[in-house]
Amino acid sequence: MKEHPDIKAILMGTRRTDPYSSHLTEFAPTDPGWPQILRVNPIITWSYSQVWDFLRTLQVPYCPLYDQGYTSIGNVLNTKPNPALCVGEGDKFRPAYELVDGEKERSGRM
Repeated sequence: MKEHPDIKAILMGTRRTDPYSSHLTEFAPTDPGWPQILRVNPIITWSYSQVWDFLRTLQVPYCPLYDQGYTSIGNVLNTKPNPALCVGEGDKFRPAYELVDGEKERSGRM
C-alpha cells in the first residue's frame, strides 16, 4: 500500500461460503495487522451457481482448470478435480459450472 496510498478500498471475490468468511458483510475493514483499507464484497451473498451464471453470461475469462473438473483451486499439493464431476472411470471430469450441489464445491480439496 506504500506504492498506492490513494487506494482506500479494494473489490474482493469472497462469498460467505468461503472458508473463514461467514461473518463478512458487503463492506468490511481489513483484519488487524493488515494495512487499513475497506474490503468491498459485492458477491458475498452469491451462490456457487450464481457465480458461474455471471461468468458464463458475460463471457468473463477464467482459469482453464475449471473446465477440467476443478471447482476450488488451492495449490498443487491440496487440489484435485472434484469427484462429483467424474465421468466414467475417473480419468475424465465435467467442467466446474456443471456442479449441481454447490455444497460440494470444495470436494476436490485435500
